[in-house]
Amino acid sequence: MLASFSLQAKEQARIALIIDDMGIQKDLSLSALQLPGAVTYSFLPFTAHTQALANLAHRQGKELMLHAPMQAIELEERERHELSADMGGRAFERLFIRQLQDIPHIAGVNNHKGSLLTQNYPAMTHIMQLIKAQYGNALFFVDSKTAPASVAQKAATDFGLATIGRDVFLDHGDPSQIVIRRQFRKLIALAQRHGKALGIAHPRVNTLAVLQDELHRISAYGVQLVPVSELAFATNKKAPHTKPEEELKIPELGEYDIF
Repeated sequence: MLASFSLQAKEQARIALIIDDMGIQKDLSLSALQLPGAVTYSFLPFTAHTQALANLAHRQGKELMLHAPMQAIELEERERHELSADMGGRAFERLFIRQLQDIPHIAGVNNHKGSLLTQNYPAMTHIMQLIKAQYGNALFFVDSKTAPASVAQKAATDFGLATIGRDVFLDHGDPSQIVIRRQFRKLIALAQRHGKALGIAHPRVNTLAVLQDELHRISAYGVQLVPVSELAFATNKKAPHTKPEEELKIPELGEYDIF
């Protein structure tokens, strides 16, 4: 019986969930840290609250990531401290290393915005090279997929880093709770079909209300919430209980941010 139970547990579909933009708003970030289960938190560097909140999350046993600001296509989406293609090589390197060092206890990295930079293969290979030089193979890289032509995952793979791409944005554009819940159910359906799925959300009022509810009932969906590292470092093995394509009829939200 023990062997049978162990086999079933291994075959259970898995989801991972990243809460991006941690550290911008203290109260909402604190509320996000109250979400149940193995939620992963991605912190923006150089904010007033990042280090204290990151240390708190680490004490709570949560997995942490660097949410690295990168250059967007739209000029109005430009931010301070972002990695951009027009930077000199040394400046690019110094800034990214500062980003990495600003967030304690990180297990991985994902891009904040970056719809332009993630399409730039030389820039993305520079990033992966720096991760490898600083951390070896210890860190994983998540492509937030803010642009459909992103080459971030390819660059990470080419440098031998564990990597995975975002499957679903739960709250693109700060939508209603109804839309966020629909996107969460889409994440579940993708995991049931493929064996695993990765979602990204943000510390927003509607999002946190939905996730508090949904994550408390996660076992009822027959999936397991795991840290992102567990998916990133796993092999691409499909769960045996995948579902046919036609069963996944869930309305699409905007899958790519304008940034």
